[in-house]
Parts: sequence; structure tokens; C-alpha cells
Amino acid sequence: MTAKGSGYESSTVRQELADRIVTAIAIGAFSPGDRLPPERDLAAMQGVSRVTVREALKALSAQGLIVSRRGRDGGTFVAQVDADPGLTDIARRTLTAELPKLTEFFEYRCLIEGLVARTAAERRTDRQADALRALLARFREATRMSAARELDRRLHAQITAMAGNANLTRLCDQLNARATLGFSSEPYPPDYLDRATAEHTRLVTAIVEQDVEAAYRAAYDHFRLTLEIMQDTLHGS
Repeated sequence: MTAKGSGYESSTVRQELADRIVTAIAIGAFSPGDRLPPERDLAAMQGVSRVTVREALKALSAQGLIVSRRGRDGGTFVAQVDADPGLTDIARRTLTAELPKLTEFFEYRCLIEGLVARTAAERRTDRQADALRALLARFREATRMSAARELDRRLHAQITAMAGNANLTRLCDQLNARATLGFSSEPYPPDYLDRATAEHTRLVTAIVEQDVEAAYRAAYDHFRLTLEIMQDTLHGS
């Protein structure tokens, strides 16, 4: 995104942000019924002002893509909308611009996450292994994409914690943000849930069994999934 200005940002920046949110919904980073991050967080994530966020959300609300709710459990939520070719075109246009910049980056991310998994396998305790198995069991039972996404986040956070290095933790957070168009929310379209479950099982098994090379390879392969989801969205798979 374009960096923050001194109180003024063009309609182009507002439209770009709206298009990125549409793309995040299209690739499954946000599912119908999910609450979007608060305006302040979205502004920080995307490097724009809160005014720009508010105007982008207003435009998406007018299109019926999001709804706002007041009260204690209020916020801005993704609406349940039918497939719209116009929205697909927006996502493809955004991904056409983004993916050339991300392809080499994803290799770097896979290398780092492979190192994290290998280190977790070397250092894991029995208690940590039990916690990781429990998260995997819950992920296997997930049927809602929002629940699967949250459990995915917790499972990978557990693996990163098992590596026992705060610098790796910070780096993984940064890589996750960049890999997900700045939203720090992994895409989870329903069609990919079975594959993600199989890959998580392979990864967790390798870490629990302390098979360091298998853990590295499982993580390296698994973290290509986000890129493949984006590529499939771009090419209409």
C-alpha cells in the first residue's frame, strides 16, 4: 500500500485498499461472518490513515460486501454474498500486480519456516508435543473456515514457540503479514481444508517424532499453500 501522507490520501489509495480487502475475501483470508480487524489495526497493517480505511469500508458496505454491527460484539463483518464475476475480476487484477513481487519471497518464507520446524523438532519437550497433538486434533475437527484459520494460527504459533527463539518468532510474524497481503490472515478456502489437514498431520508427526529433516521438508512444502491458493484464484482454478 501507499504510505501514509499528511492528512490526505487520494481516491486511488482508498480504492486500492478496498480492492485488497475484496481480494482477501476472494482467496479465503476472511470468510462470510468473519469480523474484520478494527479500523486502527487495518490502518497500521496497510500503512494508510484511519480515514482511508473508513472510506474504503464505506464503499464496500455500499456494495453489500460487509456489514457493521453495534454493541459489545459489534464490528465490521464479511457479508454472505453470492459469487460475483466483478469481484473475481478485482481479485485477479490485484493478484496480477502482487504475485510477481511475492513469488521469490515465498521461497524465502518456506526456507525460514522449514528452519523453524526443524528447530522445534530438535528442542521440543513432551509437554509441547502433547499440546501440538491436541491442536492438530482440534484442527481435524474444524468444519468452519474461520475456526480452521484460528486453529492454524495457533498450531503454527505453537511450533514457532517450540523453536525457542524470540527473533524467529518476530520474523515469522513479519513473513506472515507480507504473505497475506498485509492482513496477517492465512487464506482458507473450503476446497483446501483436506489438503491443509494432511499437511498439518505430516508436519506435526515429524516434529513429535523429532525427525528433523522430515519436519523441515513438511514445513517447506506446507508454506507454499498460500501462494498456490493465490495462483489458483488468479487463474480461475
